[in-house]
Formats: sequence, structure tokens, C-alpha cells
Amino acid sequence: MERVIGSMGSEYVRFRLDPKIVPLLTAKFDWNRLAQRVFIDPVTGFVDLMTPSPEHEFHARGADRLLDAMGRQLGIRAIHLGSTRWRRPGDPENTGAEPDACYYLGETAERWVRAYGQGPAEREAFELNNPPDLVVEVERSPGDRDKPAFYRRLGVPEMWRIDISGNTREALMLDLQAPPGPAELELSTVLPGAGPDFVLEALDLAIRDRLGELDALIAERMQRKTRQ
Repeated sequence: MERVIGSMGSEYVRFRLDPKIVPLLTAKFDWNRLAQRVFIDPVTGFVDLMTPSPEHEFHARGADRLLDAMGRQLGIRAIHLGSTRWRRPGDPENTGAEPDACYYLGETAERWVRAYGQGPAEREAFELNNPPDLVVEVERSPGDRDKPAFYRRLGVPEMWRIDISGNTREALMLDLQAPPGPAELELSTVLPGAGPDFVLEALDLAIRDRLGELDALIAERMQRKTRQ
């Protein structure tokens, strides 16, 4: 068992189970009793239990404000799904990953709204069969190396890994479905015009609630993209 403190002060506990016993343990025990965020990969057996720090949550909710602003400027609907637990339809109950933030965007978001309007059963069935369009992780952690492969198997198109802690300013965008495996992106494939440097600048404005400046920055970036 490995216990560490992440780059933003969150606490992580990481260990590995025999994948054969994962369905037995997850069927009988609610792992969220032990931690606020849980990642249980039924393929590898890795378990990550995470208790987020206030700084971590501050940045994760800043990502929500950033996606709202980009959606307004691009005319793309964005549905926040927070730290929803995601698993494949064939995976054992109560396994999967809870990202720091995740979103349905555009057409997927519109379809989710229709499913939501049909009741809880339709919404849950939709979410089980439709992974988010974007997942965001905002803190360096021991499980970083495993999550891209997990989200790739789930069918998520894109992942952002962001860390703004101390003197660190990092943003990495990954095309999770690139052959033969996740590949770094210069620009987002799900939010046109967004690159790592832009995300760092825009997120800084979002977490400080400087939303007018954030809208202006996004509009300027979109105009630049159009001119290109």
C-alpha cells in the first residue's frame, strides 16, 4: 500500500488487488465510505482512494467555469457531470473512475438532456453507454499513469491533465483514442482553438472569477482561429 500527498495537498492511498476478486469486493462494500473519490480498475486491479484538498476542489470547479465560458463563446452546450463514477457496461458494479471534472459537450449533451427528461432509468442507461466527451484531472497523483488507459477503454475522446500548484504550471491534452495509444495534442479536438497554454491562462481567470476577462480571452482566441 502506498500513501502519498498530491501536488495540491490531497491525500492518496493506492494499492493493487487480484482482478479476480475485484467483483467480489466491490459487490459487498461501498468504497466511497473510505474516500471521497475512488478509482477501481477491474482490468489491472489498481485501487486509488483520494481525499481532495480545498485547493484541488477550487481548481476543479474553476474548470467548470472555464467550460461554461467556452461553451457560451462557441455555441456548444456543456453538461457538467462532476466526479460521476464511470465504468464500461460489462465491468463489475461499483468499479470505475471518478474524474475531478467531466463533461458532455455539444450533440452528446443534447442527447443527455433528452434522456434526463425521460426519467432516472433513461438517464442512467444513457450514462452507462455514453462516456463523457472530456475528462479533466487537476492534480498530479500516483494513479496518473493508469487513468489514460482506463479512459481510453471507456471510450472517452479527450483528457486534460492540469496542475497549477506552487511554482508548477502544467497542462497536457491527450487524444485518448489515437492509435496505438493516447497521444499528446497541440489543440483540443473537442473544444476548437483551446491549447495547453490557453487553458492555463483561461483557468487562472476562471478560478479568480474574472469572468469578463475570461470571455474576452476566449473571444480573442476564437477570432484568431477564424483568421487562420
